Amino acid sequence: MPQTSTSQRFSLVRNLLFTLPLLLIVQITATAQSPLFQMHQDGKIWRYTGTPCSGNSCPGWQMLDNNPATRAIAVDGPRIYQRHQDGKIWRFTGTACSGNSCPGWQMIDNNPDTRAIVAAGGRLYQLHSSRKIWTFTGTPCSGASCPGWRLLDNNPLTAFIVADGANLYQLHNGGRIWRYTGTPCNGNSCPGWELLDNNQATVSIVAGAGNALYQLHSGGKIWRYTGTPCSGNSCPGWQMLDNNPATTAIVAGGGGSLYQLHNGGKIWRFTGTACNGNSCPGWQMLDNNPATSMIVASGAQLFQLHTDGKIWQYNGTPCQGTNCPGWRMLDNNPATRVIASKERVDHVIDE
Repeated sequence: MPQTSTSQRFSLVRNLLFTLPLLLIVQITATAQSPLFQMHQDGKIWRYTGTPCSGNSCPGWQMLDNNPATRAIAVDGPRIYQRHQDGKIWRFTGTACSGNSCPGWQMIDNNPDTRAIVAAGGRLYQLHSSRKIWTFTGTPCSGASCPGWRLLDNNPLTAFIVADGANLYQLHNGGRIWRYTGTPCNGNSCPGWELLDNNQATVSIVAGAGNALYQLHSGGKIWRYTGTPCSGNSCPGWQMLDNNPATTAIVAGGGGSLYQLHNGGKIWRFTGTACNGNSCPGWQMLDNNPATSMIVASGAQLFQLHTDGKIWQYNGTPCQGTNCPGWRMLDNNPATRVIASKERVDHVIDE
């Protein structure tokens, strides 16, 4: 297979992200108190119980569901939701599986137009293939009637949504970033959005605790929102944190923690020093493993998923040169497809 450049890879990702009807957008979300969850390729959902692996034995997982229709999970503290291939959304009621019986789920929507779910701050949001954004009001379905949703936006340019705490953000397919201000739609009028940036290079946004918001550009630049929204076409409220074309993903945790994943599998933690011109020294390497395929954060915790299904937790020891001992294995299952704990990177998976 011919090699592709970084710019070509980001172009492909953007094209995929902006073709929502053909894709599954998995939002990885939660809070600092959340446990770790995983979803298998056969739709099984598992919750980590706290026991790490001992050799190849990894008993620390409890099954919550066993449904091949599951396509996405969203986590918010003790709450977990799932989205099915047919658009149904389900809320976990607290009862784990007993054998193959998994009764602990309540349906809260039944709309084939649903393409993504995001949870944060006690709120659940969904994005439709029409790009409409909805928030759950708390009323579950009664039969096929699911009235518990309020429209927040109706803009065909919306690419995806992220949330943390009380904050909800959306990214448009032209690179614009918007923050929800609290006013829902009134008919077709949806005025409750404030413009934070307008840059065509933006390919991803992630939200963190304490109103933190970050964006990743197609050239690998990482930016932090400083709090100043746009005024007309001027959007000065961003500070550059890194400028590395190897960057493929960013995730945010609690306490202002920010991590990035490189295309060679390296994982880096932001130490707090922003760029000075093109010099961006504020990063510390935590791992250097080409098998890494995904990272997620929850509070002060960081997890990674390998291409062979292994799940690892960071124990606090950074790399010393090329030696990176700071990881312990939590699971070793080749069926694992997604891990969810703290979030915030959108992963595109073929439907």
